[in-house]
Amino acid sequence: MSLLDGLRLDGLRSIPSLLWTDYSQVDEEFRDELHDRGLLALRVIAWLAILLVLLITLFFRHFEAAEHRGALRFGEELTSVALGALGLLISRTSWGRVHSRGLAVTLGLLLGVMATIDMLTSGGHQSTVFTALVIIVLVSAAVFPLRPLSMLLYGLAFAAMFATTAWLDPSLTLPLPLSWYERLFLLLVISFMAAALRVILLRLHLREHESRRVVGESLEALQRTQANLIASKRAASQGRLAAALSHELNNPVSVLASSQSVLERYLAEAVVRCERGEGLTETLERSREVAAKWREAVERIAKLARRFERFSQIDSARQRSVDVNELLDDAVGVLSGSWKDGVRVVKDYGDVPKVNAYAAGLGEVFTNVLSNAANAIDGEGEIRVTTRYGKGLVWIQVADSGRGIESDQLTAIFDPTFRVEDGRVSTGWGLFISRQIVHDHHGEFHIRSEPGEGTQVEICLPAGGRKDG
Repeated sequence: MSLLDGLRLDGLRSIPSLLWTDYSQVDEEFRDELHDRGLLALRVIAWLAILLVLLITLFFRHFEAAEHRGALRFGEELTSVALGALGLLISRTSWGRVHSRGLAVTLGLLLGVMATIDMLTSGGHQSTVFTALVIIVLVSAAVFPLRPLSMLLYGLAFAAMFATTAWLDPSLTLPLPLSWYERLFLLLVISFMAAALRVILLRLHLREHESRRVVGESLEALQRTQANLIASKRAASQGRLAAALSHELNNPVSVLASSQSVLERYLAEAVVRCERGEGLTETLERSREVAAKWREAVERIAKLARRFERFSQIDSARQRSVDVNELLDDAVGVLSGSWKDGVRVVKDYGDVPKVNAYAAGLGEVFTNVLSNAANAIDGEGEIRVTTRYGKGLVWIQVADSGRGIESDQLTAIFDPTFRVEDGRVSTGWGLFISRQIVHDHHGEFHIRSEPGEGTQVEICLPAGGRKDG
């Protein structure tokens, strides 16, 4: 059973563990927290050494006889202030940070000893030393990162100081009525106690630490899962692009294959004509026509290869200036060959600047949006791709004339588990990841739709980069 599990025990069984458990052994992160609290404790107790003199003077010395305020008392007060200032200076050194907890405890005990000496040598109110000791103990309990047993011994040390004062000067223990300023100061002490009790509950601190650890682990697991899902979706997107490219390559490859056989036949015919001494003009003309078709097919293949290379390159490690119009062209060019017959694409591109983006990420967004638009069209239909620029933003709209989406389904469109049977699309993680990619580019992603009227996807991205030319 772990230490944190042991601390969850209720009742008397948990009291011993709470008293002597070494909480620095919970884990390294919690040990670092205790170290930071030790540095805070040193600075707080140092400030207390300075402010306690002012508090005691403000609430008590004004009402004491003048003979009690001699040079000795002034020297003690000056020493307390000097100790506080020294503690603040030491807390800013590397040595002070390493030994902050021990220094804080030592400084607190010194303050208690000085308060006791002040009471014995000055003959002031008994409540003065009592109040000073109570403040030191309560403030120490609130900020010192000590195990409860150490804190108990620390408090007993101050109790021993007060008992020593009473034993050495019995007159100080005589009951005195509380005046108004003593009552006010007692209220302040109670306030200190209430604040201290709120923050010194070590079990709450441990539970808070455990909660942060669990949340951190859950967040890491969620981030890993999201990264895996994005990688999986990206692989699926690349597979869809590869399938579309394969479909688009069928035509030029078929042209090359047929042209090759025709050209071989023409070459054989040319050889025969040469042997017969006949003219080759007609054969060469037909061969040139075949070569032109061949060249056209090769250029088409090269264009598709360049598009696919630009569109599918995984350059997620860096951003670059991306031409949105060109990237949309590549997406349409690669995907349109695999769409159903009757799907028309209308391009309405504006004069828009480039954006600083991860090209592969935006390409994935455009692939998902265009594929969903094409899948939404039954029979003949239109996909209109529009780009505009205004107010420092590049706007992209993909509107289809498809089936549209019901309002109740539209509210869940970004749900990773969203499915519509016989509806517009089966989105899966596509739109969820697409919106996340756009948000990562500091942009916005919106969908509007009416059943039977089609769907409009709007994407806006901050402009960046430079326009060519």
